[in-house]
Amino acid sequence: MLSLALLAVIKGSDLIVDKEGLKEDILAWRLKDVKALAEKYDKVFAVLVEFLYDDNPHVRANVLQIIKDMISEGKMSRPRLQRVLPRILELARDKDERVALKAIEVINTLLESGDLSEEDYERVMETLQDVLKSGVPILGEYAAEGLGKLGANVVAIAYKLINWLFSLIGSSKKRDVQSAAITALTEIASKTTDSNILNRVFDGITDLLSHPDPYVVERALYSIDRLLTREKELSTRNKLKAVSKIKELRGDVKLGLLASQVMEKLEKATNIAEETIESEGVTKALEVSQYSIDDVEKLLDAGKADIVAEMAKLDPAVMEKVLSMLESEDYTRRMDALWIVSKLTSHLTPTDAYRILPILGEFLKSKNAWARETAAKTLADIHALYPGTSKFFASLLDALLKSGNPRDIEGALEFMARLSEKIPSEDMREKITKLILRLLDDEKARGVALKFLAREAQKLLELDTEVLFTIKDKLKELYGSEGGKYDEIIAGLIDVIDDILKMRRQGIVANV
Repeated sequence: MLSLALLAVIKGSDLIVDKEGLKEDILAWRLKDVKALAEKYDKVFAVLVEFLYDDNPHVRANVLQIIKDMISEGKMSRPRLQRVLPRILELARDKDERVALKAIEVINTLLESGDLSEEDYERVMETLQDVLKSGVPILGEYAAEGLGKLGANVVAIAYKLINWLFSLIGSSKKRDVQSAAITALTEIASKTTDSNILNRVFDGITDLLSHPDPYVVERALYSIDRLLTREKELSTRNKLKAVSKIKELRGDVKLGLLASQVMEKLEKATNIAEETIESEGVTKALEVSQYSIDDVEKLLDAGKADIVAEMAKLDPAVMEKVLSMLESEDYTRRMDALWIVSKLTSHLTPTDAYRILPILGEFLKSKNAWARETAAKTLADIHALYPGTSKFFASLLDALLKSGNPRDIEGALEFMARLSEKIPSEDMREKITKLILRLLDDEKARGVALKFLAREAQKLLELDTEVLFTIKDKLKELYGSEGGKYDEIIAGLIDVIDDILKMRRQGIVANV
C-alpha cells in the first residue's frame, strides 16, 4: 500500500505536496517514505521545515528524526542545512523533553559529520551550554556528549569550553549540572588529538578530587580511570599529582575501593609500582595492541574477554561490537558482552548508556543469577554516572514489581540492593525497607523477599533501631504462616536482629 505522501500530484514540472497526507505519514512512522521524498524534492523538504513549527510535538520529533537520518547518511546538502539549522537549535530548548532530546541528537550527529562553519560551531556551542546549564538530567547528559565532540574537533573552542566547564562545576550547586560538566570534559579529553588539551583536562579533573562533595569526587575518579587509557600522552607531573591526591582517598569508606582500583592503574602508568605489577601492565598493553576488531570473536572463544574489554576502551568500533553482542542470539556471546560492559561503565557515553538500558533491564529477569547480579551492578553504575536515567529505572522497577513473577521481583530487589551500595543514603535505605515490608505482605512475593533479606542480612546493621523493630514485628507476624514453609528463614532473621539490638544496647556497635 502506498503511503499518503506518495499521493502528491505532479502537474507538468510542478509538484503539489499533500501536506495533510505527509503529516499523517509522519505520525504513522512512515518516515523512510517521507525521507525518500524529501531527498528527491525540495518542496517536500520545505514542508518538513514548516512541520518543525507544528503544534504537535510528535510531528516535530519525527521530522527531527528524518533530518537526523538524512545527515547521518550524507543526504543533507549545505544550503538545506543552513536553512534548517536555526530551527534545530531552537528546538534543543523545546518545552517538550522528547523534542528537545531529539534536536540534541541531531546536533550531535551534525558534529560527527563535521559539516559546519566556524560560525555554526559557535552557535551550536552556545545552545548546548544553555541546555547543560538548565540542569535537566537527560538533556544535559546528551548536551555534554555534544560539547565533548565539539571540543575534541575544534581546538579554538576546546579551551573556551574547558574553562567554562570547570567554572560551572565550581559555581553550580546542582549535581546534575556538575555531573554533565564532568562528562563533557571527559569526552573532550578522551577524543581530542591534542595532548595539551588532554593534559589540561586531566589536571583540572585531578583537582576535583579535593572537592567537598563525595559525588563530584567519585565522578572525577571515574573520569581519571577512563583517561588513563591514554596514559602515554599524560605528563609525568599530572600522573604523580593524581597519585598523591588518590592516596588520600584510599581510606574513604565509600570511595576507597574505586580509589584503590584507579591507583593501581596509575602506579603502572608512573612506573612506581612493584616490578612484577609493572611488567604485567606492559605485557597486557602489548597483547592488546596486536589485535584488531576482526579478532574479537576469536579472543572471546579463547576466553580472553579481558583483552576485548581493553580494546573496547581504545576503539569505538570494538565498543560498538560489544554493545551489539548484548542482543546476540548466541547465549555465550551475550554473557561475554555483559561481563565486558560491566567492566566498562565509566567508558560509556550517554548515548551508549541510554541505548543499552532496556537490554540490561531484560537481564534482570534472567534465570542466571550471575547475569541478574551483573546487570544490576552495571545498571546501578550507569544510574550513578547519568542521573537522567532515573525515569527509566522508576518505570523498570514498577514493571518488574507489578509482574508478579518471582524472578522479576528478585531482579528488582537485586537492582535496589546494588543501587543502595552505590548511593548509600538514609532515603535509599528507607525506600528499600518500605518495599521489603510491602513484599512480605504479598504471598506471591514473600519467599523472594525473605530470601533477599537473609542474603543481605549484613545490611541490617545499617538500619536504625526503630526500623529493625518494625521488621522484627513483621517477621513475628509471619512466623507459622503458609504452613511454616519459611519459618527457618524467619527465625534466623529474628535472631540476627536480636543480636544487632543486643550489641547496640551494650555499645558494641553504634546506634544508627
